[in-house]
Amino acid sequence: MVEEEIRKVVASGRSSIAITIPKKWVSALGIDVGSYVLLRFMGDHVAVVPLGRSMRDSGISNVVDVDRDNPDYVLRKLITQYLRGVDEVRVRFNGYTGIKGVVKDMVRERISGAEVIEEGSDYVVFRFVTPTPEVPIKRLLNRMVLTVLGMLKDSLDMLRGSVVEPEDIIDRDNEVDRLYLLIERLVMMGITDQSVLSKLGAGNSRELVNSLMVSKSIERAGDHAWRIAQIIGEASRMCCKLGELPIVDSIVELGLNSTDILREAVMAFINGDINDAMEVLDRRVVMRSKSLDVIKSIYGSGLHVDIGGRLMMIVESIRRVSEYSYDIAEITLDTYG
Repeated sequence: MVEEEIRKVVASGRSSIAITIPKKWVSALGIDVGSYVLLRFMGDHVAVVPLGRSMRDSGISNVVDVDRDNPDYVLRKLITQYLRGVDEVRVRFNGYTGIKGVVKDMVRERISGAEVIEEGSDYVVFRFVTPTPEVPIKRLLNRMVLTVLGMLKDSLDMLRGSVVEPEDIIDRDNEVDRLYLLIERLVMMGITDQSVLSKLGAGNSRELVNSLMVSKSIERAGDHAWRIAQIIGEASRMCCKLGELPIVDSIVELGLNSTDILREAVMAFINGDINDAMEVLDRRVVMRSKSLDVIKSIYGSGLHVDIGGRLMMIVESIRRVSEYSYDIAEITLDTYG
């Protein structure tokens, strides 16, 4: 239940003001005469935190009890704790110790700064080491998009017939996922702590939240870069080398245009440039027209359904990357327009 009261602000000396707080509220928080409290400026309000509680919460720990033989389920629960700001978490496997090694590998692969600090036959304690939030969020966005742009380029090179290992692109997709989760964790910290907000290089909470939205679009673009590589790899194992098909040149050109649009969209947000964002949106009609032309060419090529279907999936992934770029451009206009 939320309780509210209106209190008058009164003078207290030359450089301070005072506000009285209802006694039952401070008693419930364990605050008494002589207690110390932490005053935290939150942008549009001030939080009063009992100092003892603040110190206890600085190293939040939690326990995850495993109740099923599913490593992905355990990972999802650990990611939830990570995003909550938990510093340490104990995983108790409760008879499902057979998945312990898999869980450890998945956590190291997916969560930035995760390390095992204690382990027994039926439990593991993870610590999430978050870097001091003094790196601007936009620098992390730049790292993310550079990685995804490289993934897209290599996927398109695979389509042309170049020798690129799909596993290498998958590994880089995992790095993009780690960066996204790190950004989400830092954004949650910045929303609740004004001092962290300034260190992250955001002018206000809205800009910080919109940065998270941009990072999600970049992360999804990375998923499609990985998907393109996966489709090409499957095709080469099952039926043919797609790079030998004449129509591939048109698909690669479409992919390069989509890659360029993604780069321009993210840089427009990083630089707060609404004019560049508008130019990205202006390219939407032309790109959709080019996509339709390529799709018609695939339909009219007479290719076997296994081959034509895979080419259509590649074109769809390229189209989705463009759509995420337009989303980023619109976020830029909403943030800085």
